[in-house]
Amino acid sequence: MPASAHQPVFLTSESARIDASPVLVEGSISFAVTANFTKSGERRYFRFALREGEALKLEYLILDRRPESALKNSQLPLVTITSPSGKKSNLSINERTKFYEPYGKQNYLFLSRVNRAGESGIYTVSIRSRAKASAIVAVGSKEIRGEVMQISDVASSCPKKISDEMEISEKRANQLIGLSERAGEVCALLNGWGYRVVQRDGEDFAVTMDYRSNRINVKVKADKIFEVTVG
Repeated sequence: MPASAHQPVFLTSESARIDASPVLVEGSISFAVTANFTKSGERRYFRFALREGEALKLEYLILDRRPESALKNSQLPLVTITSPSGKKSNLSINERTKFYEPYGKQNYLFLSRVNRAGESGIYTVSIRSRAKASAIVAVGSKEIRGEVMQISDVASSCPKKISDEMEISEKRANQLIGLSERAGEVCALLNGWGYRVVQRDGEDFAVTMDYRSNRINVKVKADKIFEVTVG
């Protein structure tokens, strides 16, 4: 079963805000995102990006143990998906299929599974508790190492979005140095920035000479951004 190979991600209290929640740079890669709740009414968020033509693959699981296994469906965490176009849908709990994961030697229950055509862009997943419980949302299916992009104001991370940002500061732009080319693209999308690669592995690309204060130009070597300019 693919879920056994999912790369683990644990949501912290910082993930209680959408704009600070982590981003899975490639939503087609296998991740298992865990949210632990101590009471009803808590929220955790994460986001993931899909490319054009990629499928939306999600699985909602809980550990096959108390208190989760003893809770009614109406008491288990509510998982809501918001698509890049803004469409919201809840993961309906329609099964309790047992699954043993041999690597971690854990028993799980599948509650819901989704596999359909996806939208290009960034999805948001909201997990809201309705009792003390833990929830796991598995994303993607490719069994390769994936990248989790953090949102912060430190180097090699994506800065938080600023509403109506007309001009990107050099400081904010330079935070992307050290990110992968795809992470830089996703970060720009989150912030509403224009984004273009002007050099890759020493090869310069022809670009227009117009200046845009809300666009970044990146140079990439070995899939890592090493220089960023605004314009």
